[in-house]
Amino acid sequence: MDAAFKEELIEWGVDWEDVHNRFMGNEDLIAKFMLRFLGDPSMTSLSKYLGEENVSEAFKAVHALKGVSANLGLKGFYSQVYDLTEILRAGTMDGYEPYYDHIKLKYDDLISILRKYQSSAS
Repeated sequence: MDAAFKEELIEWGVDWEDVHNRFMGNEDLIAKFMLRFLGDPSMTSLSKYLGEENVSEAFKAVHALKGVSANLGLKGFYSQVYDLTEILRAGTMDGYEPYYDHIKLKYDDLISILRKYQSSAS
């Protein structure tokens, strides 16, 4: 893994110790799975279903995003993803906006980082 890539992930909010332990110290494997996040449909689905006010499908999408976030140590937005999951689990959209706004901003930042290093990791 490129040292600059690692540093940007940490600055973004990746819990490096957690993800490093989870992947048994294999930084190339960490990079591979981080870059796979580019193809994860959870955020796109979440945005779509929130826009449609489809609480049950939005819940499924954010719950999937929560799992991926935990597995990749994406602490930069994990707490907001968790909180949004609980709001939607209750079958409501009341008060979801600040959580979603934070998640979307952090998600976009992470995607920019991943795209920056995508070609060098291939």
